[in-house]
Amino acid sequence: MTSGAEGSAAPAGPVQRKPVFVGYDGSDASKRAVLWAAGYAGAAQLPLVVVHCWVWPFFTQDLGPVAGIQDSGLRREAQRVAAEGQDLAVQAEPDLDVSKRLVAGFPAEVLTRLSAEASLLVTGTRGLGGFAGLLVGSVSLHLASSASCPIMVVREEHPDHDSVVVAVDGSPESERAVVVAADLARTLHTSLQLLHVRAYRRHPLPDPLLGEGEPVLERASALLGERAGIEVSQDLVIAPSVPGMIVQRAQNAACGVLGAKGSNTLGARLGSTVHAVLHHARGNVVVVR
Repeated sequence: MTSGAEGSAAPAGPVQRKPVFVGYDGSDASKRAVLWAAGYAGAAQLPLVVVHCWVWPFFTQDLGPVAGIQDSGLRREAQRVAAEGQDLAVQAEPDLDVSKRLVAGFPAEVLTRLSAEASLLVTGTRGLGGFAGLLVGSVSLHLASSASCPIMVVREEHPDHDSVVVAVDGSPESERAVVVAADLARTLHTSLQLLHVRAYRRHPLPDPLLGEGEPVLERASALLGERAGIEVSQDLVIAPSVPGMIVQRAQNAACGVLGAKGSNTLGARLGSTVHAVLHHARGNVVVVR
């Protein structure tokens, strides 16, 4: 039995925001990623999905337990790792809605596909398959160039800084990065710094062009619109290395945010500045496509 006038539309319910996804493989880097993701999802009041990718189904059909050995076998081990990641998130945020997914496939491909379902995809710097000494692994680089949602590369699970820094250059990706950075700052209860870095020139430009960067910052500030509740500052810096300055500022921030491509990048899926920042940053980095 229905109530109300015939043919009237039901009131629209609240918009369902997409969950946060985090990759987990049992490595120390992925543990830090899960802890950061749990804290962020809790603050944002979003569900968290812990994803473990396993590749053994592509190489063997012998996935079951070993005869006479309880809880053995490749499938059981993969299930254990997925459950471990979920438990880690629940322990960090007991009231958080946490689920797990065990997906057969290579991490870069699986997480790229799942990014279409996520509001934010979180990953560690490198997993168990990475080479010692690398600051960022191939999976993180692949996701930065192909994910459908913003990707957070975590190096610190609890960064002790009170600002989010977003690098702006006027490109479309940069403008999207500003909006993402503002939402991060509000969720993390930090201030927001709009950073525009211009490369140092040995022979300075004529005086009328020395203020060239200010319109970029003003346009970025205008994008914030009604995103109230955060303190916003603007910073124009002239430096010998644009990536180097972004790395330096991100090191002293809760995270650094930048677009996947800059205004001077043609055709590439990942700009050289982002590539350099991901390789050298010591703090957390968010890449927005």
